[in-house]
Amino acid sequence: MSLFRLNLKVVNETQQRTRFSLSIINLSAVTLNDWKLHFSITRFLESQSFTLGSCSQVGSFCTVTRLPNLKPADTMTTEFEMLTPPLQLQCDGILEAFVVSSEDEYSVEVMPLQLMQPTTKSPTIAPVKAATVAIIPKPNKLAVKPGHFQFSRGESLAITTEMAKDAALWLCEAQQTLHLNLSQMEDRIHFKQCDTLKAQAYQLDISTDKISIYANSKQGFSHGVATLLQLINDNNSAPCVEISDSPAYDYRGMMLDCARHFHQIEQVKLIIEQLARYKYNHFHWHLTDDEGWRIEIKGLPELTDIGAWRAIDLPLTAQFRHIQSKYGGFYTQQQITDVVNYAQRRGITVIPEIDIPGHCRAAIKSLPQLLLDSDDHSVYRSVQHYNDNVLSPALAGTYQFLDHVLEQVATLFPAPYVHIGADEVPEGVWTKSPRCQALMKKHHYADEKDLQGHLLRYVENKLHSLGKRMLGWEEAQHGGKVSQQTVIYSWQSEQAAIDCARQGFDVVLQPGQYTYLDMAQEFDETEPGFYWANITPLKHAYHYQPLQDIPPTDPIHKKVWGIQAGLWCELIDNEQKLQYMVHPRLQAIAEVCWTQADDKEWTDFLSRLKTDLQRLDRRGMTYRNPWH
Repeated sequence: MSLFRLNLKVVNETQQRTRFSLSIINLSAVTLNDWKLHFSITRFLESQSFTLGSCSQVGSFCTVTRLPNLKPADTMTTEFEMLTPPLQLQCDGILEAFVVSSEDEYSVEVMPLQLMQPTTKSPTIAPVKAATVAIIPKPNKLAVKPGHFQFSRGESLAITTEMAKDAALWLCEAQQTLHLNLSQMEDRIHFKQCDTLKAQAYQLDISTDKISIYANSKQGFSHGVATLLQLINDNNSAPCVEISDSPAYDYRGMMLDCARHFHQIEQVKLIIEQLARYKYNHFHWHLTDDEGWRIEIKGLPELTDIGAWRAIDLPLTAQFRHIQSKYGGFYTQQQITDVVNYAQRRGITVIPEIDIPGHCRAAIKSLPQLLLDSDDHSVYRSVQHYNDNVLSPALAGTYQFLDHVLEQVATLFPAPYVHIGADEVPEGVWTKSPRCQALMKKHHYADEKDLQGHLLRYVENKLHSLGKRMLGWEEAQHGGKVSQQTVIYSWQSEQAAIDCARQGFDVVLQPGQYTYLDMAQEFDETEPGFYWANITPLKHAYHYQPLQDIPPTDPIHKKVWGIQAGLWCELIDNEQKLQYMVHPRLQAIAEVCWTQADDKEWTDFLSRLKTDLQRLDRRGMTYRNPWH
């Protein structure tokens, strides 16, 4: 049992403001003298509203000082406020806490946030019978035939085209009773090239004595194996079927944030494996942010020596979880190459994201000699509560830094794209920087957003010289300086993508209202997650119908590459939480990406999902059970 306990409860709330009572109970035998309370919370507190003590906040990390001595068995209580609509979830409260006194440091047990009007009843999903043939996403054409193909121990595979080799190896790895054979055509499992199939299409034919997978690309063969893996049952057999299948959207992706919390290589690979099993083909890897720089850059060791680690006494302050100890990590270039190669073997393209010019606190704290404009006295606050996280477009060091980083990123990742973020640059930035104001005057810029466009145009040209196309969140086109070669990922709404597509940009749909996996999964106060975009139950995610109000003849459809899910990880610091937030909404969005809208049916999906969750059970994976 912890020696100290923290209780936080809502004591008053309106549509714009919430008031809290925070109590610390001393359960120890020591008196706290000259002590501080440290805690993390994702919301921004009004520091002047504290009725006892003085509060300062950097990001999610808060420190309360000037507190009275706290004797054994005594309780200290302070109240404070924040600007926010009424809160809905316990994770809106304090995540972690500890106290530091003149004598020692102590952990604090944080009790669940007490809400004024908690919602605890989740909508029920009707029970369904588990499907016998359960393929997710649902194929275009599926015919079930009598009988089963029974795999034999030592069963070998024959391939007639090099483009099928990785897919065949995947099947062997997943079903360890199989092995690869490159020449013997009498084998019962065949991979054959079919020139008439589209790039990502496949055909699968299973009879009682033979399995044939036809495709015309590495991805097509991977998709065929993904389907076959879902058909193999506990008896090591598969039902006889004929399948002809291809995706509704060419681009089907998922973004994983490894900057807020660091996820080990094994966890990253597991996500890539899951993407391949549900026929996604892009893994968007968010590698840098305010809270961490996760990619090794040769020649700039400070980025990972400093920027990959956070603690109360380090340049990067503790954030979110693990706030009482040094926390962090990064990926070496060798590890990144390993992940990229692993993804390629699964038919998945890895897209790196280096987030600029906002979300750059880790980089700035690591390289102040290059990136800090000491004469900039601009006053701003980012959405994540920082006032020092934006690169300066007027510093020569900014461009030296970008050149160095982008050249190595372009070499490490063979994908033809690099994502540069470009989101959430706060109002007020660069307004009190003499250098930035001089740059605006030189180029006759009328607004600070023009400076963002100025910087991003440089990056776009740099990436073009490296053979890469620039991708960015919807704010990338702010300032009007980037070309229509930049691909826009919309996140605040689908309408943002539509607006950008009307301007001529290619777009990827990632609206937070449907595709953000960090949104809570039900209207239940105990559920983890956010809800600024939506509470996003499984049914809501499944029923996302892209561009449903736009006629199919509208040329805007040709500007839409596809759809992407996203998982931001402020609250997700381990593998179990990650898997819980991902599944089963990843399966639902896979069907939005792949299956034709007219072929989707909710109850049918649930029946297939019930079987799929049993497969996750057998693999020891975590998920949110929609029937519990």
